[in-house]
Amino acid sequence: MEETPVCYPGAVEQARLLARGATTAAELLATAEHRLGSRRVVFTDVDLAAARRSAEEADRRLAAGERGCLLGLPLAVEDSLPRSAFDALAASGAVVIGRTSSAERHRNPTPGLPTTALDPKVSGTAVAVATGVVSGVLARRAPGAGQVPAGGVGVVGFETSGGSGVVARTVDDVAHVVRGVGWEAVPADRPLRIGVSLRGLSVTTRTRAPMRRAVEDVAALLSLHVHEVVDHDPHLASAARLLLAPHLAAGPRELELLGRFVPTPLRGICRSMRAAERVMLDHMFAGVDVLVTPGHTGPAETTSLPGGVLVRNGATSPFAPLWRVSGYPAVSVRAASDGDGNPLPVTLIAVPRAEGQLLRVARIVEEEGGAHRSP
Repeated sequence: MEETPVCYPGAVEQARLLARGATTAAELLATAEHRLGSRRVVFTDVDLAAARRSAEEADRRLAAGERGCLLGLPLAVEDSLPRSAFDALAASGAVVIGRTSSAERHRNPTPGLPTTALDPKVSGTAVAVATGVVSGVLARRAPGAGQVPAGGVGVVGFETSGGSGVVARTVDDVAHVVRGVGWEAVPADRPLRIGVSLRGLSVTTRTRAPMRRAVEDVAALLSLHVHEVVDHDPHLASAARLLLAPHLAAGPRELELLGRFVPTPLRGICRSMRAAERVMLDHMFAGVDVLVTPGHTGPAETTSLPGGVLVRNGATSPFAPLWRVSGYPAVSVRAASDGDGNPLPVTLIAVPRAEGQLLRVARIVEEEGGAHRSP
């Protein structure tokens, strides 16, 4: 079996190969095991014995003529999700290898990145998909909550209104897994109005030139495919922005601790902040179906000093992670590349229950943003 034609395609192509009998679930699992060898650290739990039994069962069902979106596909579940997510994948016939790490402490696998302490880290989930170990992962906060979202690793991260999501190689792969687990994401047949925001909610957020150009190119592209594209930056009072910025920048664990340990006298203030945040979010999405924002502030800038010394400054940082606290559906997708070939991601956020429209717009961005590289 040739490795590349089988393991490089994502969920859609692997399903086609299985349906045609060009490969088997056992062969796909063997390829996944081979790739897993050097990347075991991105998993918190692996059960290959159970995966082999699942692959054998999937091959029996395929040989009997049964077909299914996820039947025989090597997939995984992020450790941030409950056991029920694992069981849902297994019930669909997927070959579940184990649980990937949600911790953002793994090196970005994008080829060509220099090995320096300044390079931001990514989740084990993103690495498992980007390197071809699995074709998709069920995950919470799938667009990516840290400095480098899913699109910055060259994969696609999609989150539903309910908070759960999928990380996969392409938008079509995401849609394939979404159908397989029974989530609804059907685009409405109506004109779309797209808002574009380059201004972050934190007063310190600054979009650097490469990322700004990527977002502007996405806006120009979408203007050819949708009803209307408009500038839609937030117009917030400075005091409100300062008040809300720390809350928006907090990670999931910090938000959980905030709700658990805030003294009772201060909980009213927290509720007021949440109410103000909801007003702000409603304003952000007034009159638009999908909001386009930078995935992050852009790559760190390099300055040349006398004597030939290069200094990297302005480290990459998250950009207005609205989707993290809004509960709105979102997707992170690669839109372009910088001068060094590193992916430049955009984050698309939609109004609730507009997952279909969101994937429709993401597919347009992906198709025009460049081909996917082999892992």
